[in-house]
Amino acid sequence: MQIVGALDVHRRQITHKTLDLATGDVRRGRLSPANRESVREWLGRFRGCEAEFALEGTTGWRYVAEEIERAGRSSASSSPRPGANSSRSRCG
Repeated sequence: MQIVGALDVHRRQITHKTLDLATGDVRRGRLSPANRESVREWLGRFRGCEAEFALEGTTGWRYVAEEIERAGRSSASSSPRPGANSSRSRCG
């Protein structure tokens, strides 16, 4: 089974979405509290299958990436859009 997943890390929760490439099954969920133990437990369900994950490189992403790698999986992170956390409105 091949799984690809995306994680959105927030201070109190991590939302996730996974896709099973063989069946097309999509699953969504939330990890709360957003901590190493929750991530470890969630990653346990992917034992015995190929899985890769992507996450946005925002506050708190490093421990999530470390846990993904600790579980023997690969991860990729991206930087948020410049100014994404700015309070200035981008609307006209």
